[in-house]
Amino acid sequence: MAKREEVAKQAVELMCNQKNIRNLGIVAHIDHGKCVSSETRLSLTTGENLGAERLFNRFKDKGKIVNKNTEEIVVKLKRPILVNSFDKKTGKIKEGKITHLWKLRNTEPLVEVTLENGRKIKTTKEHKFLILDKEGKIIEKEAGRLKKSEILVSSRKLIHKGMNKEEQKKEFLFELARDKGFYIILKPKLKKILHKKISEVGSFEVYSEIISLLKPKSFYHCVWRGEYRLMDFISVCNLFNIKITEIWNQINWINYRGIKSKGVHSSLKINLPKNFERLYYLSGLFFGDGDLGCSITNNNKEIQEEVKGIAKEFNTSCKVRNFKNRATRIEVGGITLKKILENLFLYPKNKKTYNLKVSIFLEKSDKKCISAFIRGYLDVDGGIEKARSAISVTSRSKNFLLELQLLLYKFDIDSSFNHKKGTLYISGRKSLENFKKIGFSISYKREAYKNLLNRAKVAKNEYVAISGNILKKLREKYNLQQMAFFNGYCNYENNNVGLSKQSLQKILNRYPKEDKIVKELNILTRYDTSFIKIKEIKTRNKKKFVYDFSVDKFHNFIADGFIVHNTTLSDNLIASSGVISEELAGKQCFMDSYELEQERGITINASNISLVYNDLDGQKYLINLIDTPGHVDFGGDVIRAMRAVDGVVVVVDVVEGVMPQTETVIRQALKEYVKPVLFLNKVDRLVNELKVTPEEMQKRFVEVINEVNKVISKFCPEEFKGGWNVSVQEGSVAFGSGFNNWALSYNSIKELGITFKDVYDYCKAGDQKTLAKKTHISKVLLDVVIKHLPSPLDAQKYRIAHIWGGDLESKYGKSMLKCDPKGPFAMMVTDLIHDVHAGDVATGRIYSGTITRGKDVYLVGSQKTIKVQQVALYMGPERVLVDEVSAGNIAAIIGAKDTCAGETIAEEPIKEFENFMSKAEPVITMSIESKNPKDLPKLIDVLKQIVKEDPNVRTVLEQTTGEILVSGMGELHLEIVQYRIEHDNGVPINVSPPIVVYEETIQKASSVIESKTPNKHNKFKLIVEPMDKEFYEKLLDTKITGKIRENKDDEKIQKLIAIGLPRDTAKSVWAINNGCMLINRTRGIIQLLEVKELLIQGFNETTDKGPLAGEKVVGIFVYIDDATLHEDAIHRGPAQVIPAINRGLYCAMLSSNPVIFEPKQRLYLSIPNEYLGAMTKELQNRRARLESIKTQGEETIIIGVAPVKELIGFSQASRSVTQGKVIWTAEYEGYEMLPHDMQKKLITEIRTRKGMEPQPKDASYYMD
Repeated sequence: MAKREEVAKQAVELMCNQKNIRNLGIVAHIDHGKCVSSETRLSLTTGENLGAERLFNRFKDKGKIVNKNTEEIVVKLKRPILVNSFDKKTGKIKEGKITHLWKLRNTEPLVEVTLENGRKIKTTKEHKFLILDKEGKIIEKEAGRLKKSEILVSSRKLIHKGMNKEEQKKEFLFELARDKGFYIILKPKLKKILHKKISEVGSFEVYSEIISLLKPKSFYHCVWRGEYRLMDFISVCNLFNIKITEIWNQINWINYRGIKSKGVHSSLKINLPKNFERLYYLSGLFFGDGDLGCSITNNNKEIQEEVKGIAKEFNTSCKVRNFKNRATRIEVGGITLKKILENLFLYPKNKKTYNLKVSIFLEKSDKKCISAFIRGYLDVDGGIEKARSAISVTSRSKNFLLELQLLLYKFDIDSSFNHKKGTLYISGRKSLENFKKIGFSISYKREAYKNLLNRAKVAKNEYVAISGNILKKLREKYNLQQMAFFNGYCNYENNNVGLSKQSLQKILNRYPKEDKIVKELNILTRYDTSFIKIKEIKTRNKKKFVYDFSVDKFHNFIADGFIVHNTTLSDNLIASSGVISEELAGKQCFMDSYELEQERGITINASNISLVYNDLDGQKYLINLIDTPGHVDFGGDVIRAMRAVDGVVVVVDVVEGVMPQTETVIRQALKEYVKPVLFLNKVDRLVNELKVTPEEMQKRFVEVINEVNKVISKFCPEEFKGGWNVSVQEGSVAFGSGFNNWALSYNSIKELGITFKDVYDYCKAGDQKTLAKKTHISKVLLDVVIKHLPSPLDAQKYRIAHIWGGDLESKYGKSMLKCDPKGPFAMMVTDLIHDVHAGDVATGRIYSGTITRGKDVYLVGSQKTIKVQQVALYMGPERVLVDEVSAGNIAAIIGAKDTCAGETIAEEPIKEFENFMSKAEPVITMSIESKNPKDLPKLIDVLKQIVKEDPNVRTVLEQTTGEILVSGMGELHLEIVQYRIEHDNGVPINVSPPIVVYEETIQKASSVIESKTPNKHNKFKLIVEPMDKEFYEKLLDTKITGKIRENKDDEKIQKLIAIGLPRDTAKSVWAINNGCMLINRTRGIIQLLEVKELLIQGFNETTDKGPLAGEKVVGIFVYIDDATLHEDAIHRGPAQVIPAINRGLYCAMLSSNPVIFEPKQRLYLSIPNEYLGAMTKELQNRRARLESIKTQGEETIIIGVAPVKELIGFSQASRSVTQGKVIWTAEYEGYEMLPHDMQKKLITEIRTRKGMEPQPKDASYYMD
């Protein structure tokens, strides 16, 4: 198999054969299939081990639901959850970021995997684990394909941040306050402070603000005595902004009285702990030898003295009772201590032997405290087994010991659990050495541990189960003899004895560190992981729901000690949704000539991959694949992806049919002249879930194909209508199962003789593996792509005219139409990322010429020349450097400083490619500021980078207020920007509520308005007139803005003539701003040209801030009808001319029926049928105009248009009325006039927000 560099070499060779190039994207509804059971515990770096269901429920409301229906809920988190992950490159456990939560309905039994160390996990059969093979490779393998005795890569270490001392104090009180029976009494100082504060406000007023079980009078007496119910005390502190941690030492004692009026009179007062470790140690003793009466039964004198000392620190009682015929009982703390143990440590209330648990409070505590707890527990219940060379502990609370095993991972201590005996063993030299971090307090156990450590041996969990053959190959590569190593080396090479991590490291030290095999094997020597044999694999009853968690960068998480592979959003769009499954997702290669490393996958930031494919006729094809988002939050990402490709594979779940998101992206593809083919996915669901017959299966195919063709026919370019419809007979449709790796098309059915009945039988029999062997998806689907999607040579002939507005007869135009690699270089940047090592990396489509490293190129938009440092192709998530990339291909330029997404790169200044952004300006704005003033420079740098990467984001620094305004295409767009600032770049910010961007315009032409300069020496006669809607939209389509010079901007003038402006008028246009046009209709006024720049400046200022509400003015003609100017230039300077234009235009507009226009968005919603009434009402309450309501099976699709302002908060509201079962997207629809009855109120709101007078002036105010 070839390596990435060899494939890159083949790709470069194929670049020149443009007929054999295919640039394609994938349009797929987000889907998923790789999940864990609800009880699976994920190890967060905070220290918590949370069950999957509990984790989902805790965080599901802390993000945006990006997909929700009867089958799944997908949540995109605003702030990532930090989880333990495995870095496959280094072999280290590192901190990963969970970005998405998944809850999915499960339809199949789960696979339960049990390891020899006692750990268990239940997953769906599709979920992947990491396996160590005999050659020392870590590979991925699905749970459904695992075999007994295979070696699983497991974690033996967990990153643990834990609480600091202040957090621990706060958590201590907050956890106890959940039990309303705790009371505290304050020291005199704090008692007086709170009494004074409460008296100043009023006792009853404070009582009314907090939720107390007491009556008002009882509450006042508590304040007077300085004796509070703990929950009331915390509420009072919050009310007066008093930090709990700052008054910790002012709390005299705590005791438990219960919630009844008489209380629990037998409870003892206890001081708050000064040394938390002592409390944790005492808790460990209770977990071992404690009873339900708050006593510890133990004969050891050291234990007794230790408990006495702790009781003294807590200022509570401790009695040691000795008995003749039974063990000594240590009575300590009474009910108060018992309730503290129950609330903080989940100490059992009954049947203690069977009900021990590890609490979240304990899990996220400081490591020293956790160590003290474990030490206390093992001091009384732990033992040293000489025969096993192990520390052991036995309990009938088996789950507790499994939880204890996870606690030990925090100290890099591996252990094994024997389920039958209910015993946990700590053995092996490395684990026993690390046990020093915990140790024993009892002298005889300390001595026994010391002796055990001296004779410690290698344990099973320290072995690396690889073949000695790999050691032999490595030795022979460097011409070394076995004698060159230590005594006994031959036993490892001959597989006579097991190879430990320590021995492997010792062997590898003899070789160069740079050697590739040595690097790979060195990963195995790290003590972050263990390689454990699978003991048992069982099929378990299916759970109603299963869960998964997308982890950025590392793509796996640690759960119950297992390294569980997960999928990114990008993986799900390409791999899990089906289309090309593992092959094109970078998991493994489908062509003979190429093998991607199995640990690689397409990530959200590396969404391009170049592959070489050999077809059945021996022809080689270069496939440039771009991950195309399957849902649209704000258009730009989709448009950029579409601009780079010539064809798309539309993936449709044959059960669900065409979803709104998919329809939206198909529409955008067709708008960009991108040709579609169709893949009907999840055919097996029809058979196994819906139980259809072969005839019903074919009928469903026809229904979905007709759905897709209906969309294509509606939005297809005129010249391709009918020709681009997909058809089974023509071969542009394939169907199959992406997950199960099989597909069929018309051609493959004829070739192989497979019938629909055969497909039905294979699916029903559960034998899709045989189907995949006969007709693998990669061959079938890529055959469809090659035969039915165009090469760049063909596609550019019809696409260039629509995506580039320059002269097609110019050298650039001719070269792009021909896709000429020898022509002048022209490229459009479709994506920009910042690499910490390489700097800015611009990815884009080359339409003409060839790019080479070291070449000087011109950034047309930025008007700068840069030198290309390096050129690369994407091989999955990694870039492979090449010497050059030619026309028709997708390339990465490294070191592209000052480039932005959407930039045109050429050899010289040329006409830019059409802008990625729609003709709309951003419609919603937020004000941001850094929480820490010293972060301001970093914030500005971050915003600059975001704007470069996303052309739909605008930023403005308000000079008067110093605030930064960030504008985008919708509420979600701004949320994503905020997320990138705070979490991707680590800059905490304060954010204002979103502000909608409105527009001002006029409804009729004004009369001639005469405006004078302040010195009365100059006069201007002005007229304003509204543009008709059709002309205004055509003007926006031209993208013309700024000044227009009659003798230099002939191209702009010709465009104005082309959209309907008379030639003489077009030549008289001086400037265009916001779709407003300044036109000079004067004749023979020589001095007017001398003040032209001032007139344009005044025009720009006025149209940027209109007279009604200071919003931008759009769609008006401004005519300078006449002018009288002073002969002396000193009397017609900026201070005279600009105010005159401002006042004159305000007067003219205010006398022309000015109005406010509001932005609208088109909504696409999919909801279960039963929520139609509730959703319709919700939309109507938000002034939505419903355009289409249609039912598809159990789902209803709603299409409507609503004001952007009314959609603020719609995500939460829509989830509420549908119980979270809505899927919706929105896209820009344009501006429409605000209803007349709302104009005055909105104008007042906007002006008040901006600090202006509530009402605008009349036209007469501006008349001279």
